[in-house]
Amino acid sequence: MNTMKNFRIHGDNIVECERMANIIIDAAKVKEKKVKLASPSALIIEITSYIDNEETQWSLELLPGFNKNSKHRWEYDIFDPLKKAGSFHDETPDVVVTETKGDKETILFCVEFCSALQAGNQAWQRSARAYSVSRTGCPYLYVVDFVKYELDNKTRKRKNLRFPNAAVPYSYLNYADDNRFIAQVYTKSEEFDKNKDRVIKDFDDSNFGQDSLGEYIYQKMFRHDTSEIENDLLRKNLKTVMFLSDKNDAKRNFTSSEWEQLYNSGNKNVAQFSVHNGRLKFHKTVAQKSVHGKTKAFIELVEKYATGLSSKDLPICVIAKNKKQQFLNDLIKLYPSFSEELLGKISKTQNDLIVAIFKGFKPRGDDNRPDRGLLPLAKMLAPEEADILTFIYGPILYTNFALLNRNPGELSQRNGLWRSILSLSDLVIIDSPILHGPKKDACALYSTATTKSKEIYLSNKRPSFESKLFDNRPSSYGEDDVDTALHYLFSHILKKNCFEGMCNPPGGDWSGFSLIKDDKELRWVSLPRVSDIVDGKRPDHIIEFNVDNDTPTLLSIESKEKSIDLENNVGEKLVNYIKSLLGYIPSAERKRNEDSWSWATEKVDPNGFEILSAAAYLKEYAQNDKEVYEKNCEMLFILEPFSTDKQTGWIIDIKTETQRGTELKEKIKNIVSNTPESQIVIK
Repeated sequence: MNTMKNFRIHGDNIVECERMANIIIDAAKVKEKKVKLASPSALIIEITSYIDNEETQWSLELLPGFNKNSKHRWEYDIFDPLKKAGSFHDETPDVVVTETKGDKETILFCVEFCSALQAGNQAWQRSARAYSVSRTGCPYLYVVDFVKYELDNKTRKRKNLRFPNAAVPYSYLNYADDNRFIAQVYTKSEEFDKNKDRVIKDFDDSNFGQDSLGEYIYQKMFRHDTSEIENDLLRKNLKTVMFLSDKNDAKRNFTSSEWEQLYNSGNKNVAQFSVHNGRLKFHKTVAQKSVHGKTKAFIELVEKYATGLSSKDLPICVIAKNKKQQFLNDLIKLYPSFSEELLGKISKTQNDLIVAIFKGFKPRGDDNRPDRGLLPLAKMLAPEEADILTFIYGPILYTNFALLNRNPGELSQRNGLWRSILSLSDLVIIDSPILHGPKKDACALYSTATTKSKEIYLSNKRPSFESKLFDNRPSSYGEDDVDTALHYLFSHILKKNCFEGMCNPPGGDWSGFSLIKDDKELRWVSLPRVSDIVDGKRPDHIIEFNVDNDTPTLLSIESKEKSIDLENNVGEKLVNYIKSLLGYIPSAERKRNEDSWSWATEKVDPNGFEILSAAAYLKEYAQNDKEVYEKNCEMLFILEPFSTDKQTGWIIDIKTETQRGTELKEKIKNIVSNTPESQIVIK
């Protein structure tokens, strides 16, 4: 028998961990598996399968919830080896898969999942984490559910499909090289149906990458040669770019033939190709209400010299190196107070100049999160040595402006957008209104020499990505653990007696909610915002009991670390959200336990379900029951972890003041008490 191998899946939350685990298990053709708690915070899946024609036992340990910002959940930060190798951004991927040996663990690859609509600036929102991680040489996969529809807010009817700019998926393909594997992988979403939408009729289903994704991950884990699978994933990535480019306006973007010509030429410098192509003159439109200071004049100056970086629709462009000095001469005339010495530093290089123009900050001065990915997108399209000038015209908080002048390095550490700007730009121009401070405007030129990220993996020898193996028990328990315990209870211990229709822990994407009706799974995707439902609250968990009865029971749960954090009337709001959602036609349906989805056509009667609301929280932070019942929750799940050298698990004290709540509690209690080694105790 082969030597036992042990792997860990570190994830944003338990849902991302299990999604990754399921991809691995499907690819491994598992003979036998057993799921249990490794600690109150971590699941472990013990697996038997055939590897290299030998029966092999191995395990996947799932550790949800990263160390982030001030949150020191685990003894060590799994991202430390990546940071040491040059990953600089606070944007982190959904999943990090590691192999453990003795007291060490080594990162094998990172994965990001996206179930959101890929359009506009949302398409490059995740480029920050993609560039930051993959620049170290760590393999990185960005998995996109395709297609996603924009919905009418009032009717939830599908509007026209919107597609990302083809430059975004091409940037992944462009950034991959012999030392660095990175790719976008498109997987089939629930709503993908070529028979219902002519816009996607010419999409080749063979370009979906879910099978290749699973095979790559499985082979990578067991240290087999993955070069052939990598080439297949990159080929699918290119084919997807070509499909998307045909949906983009050819007068404003590279065509599929231009992308193919660029790729086949082996030229990794999209900026240079854009200049030589010369077809796309740069143009940037700014809403009149956002025009400030000399913004309009600056944009007109850039338009005089610049070419679109593969597109007129991106707020990034390229000024050829032979036009750079002329541009800088005109720039100093426009802004006479700017330092000629600073501008001279980029005039002397032999590099093209990338110019990024974006608002950056919302009307109240807070971060526009998608813009964190704009400069990383530029870095993945242009060569690493390209000079970058960033122009920001959005309103800036006075505290941030003061810190920018006093200590830009500290500002970079505090704010993700500023980190992207100060780490990847060579020069930054601020021409912005100042908020919440002295009534003055900001107009200044900054050099980022002291804050620019210089660390990048360039060696043929890969970093080890090794760190010390840390305990699977966290430093303290929180909301992540409440959700992990509930998920383990409903999806593993009670899986034959209920259906987990939704699990939305911290960092979840609210990608969908399902229920079982008449031997079908009905699914609603692109869930509405809470603000779109009157007096509603999106649940963290929806569990369906009595699935085959005439009136199934839906248990809607709001989870928190502390009961005091539950909002007023949360129980009624949970019920209102579900009732409102059931009033719309589901997005998709499929026969129970089958894979193939189709568009749903009929509404579901909200009165055909009995709906109970519940609150879940830690016993350590529990108020007295009466205070929590005042939030109008029908059931209370009060959780307490226990962990010794011999035993680990959860004590869940379920309380209720209603008859139907009591009946559901007794059902759960009876099943758990008759499940050997459940690691859950129901009081």
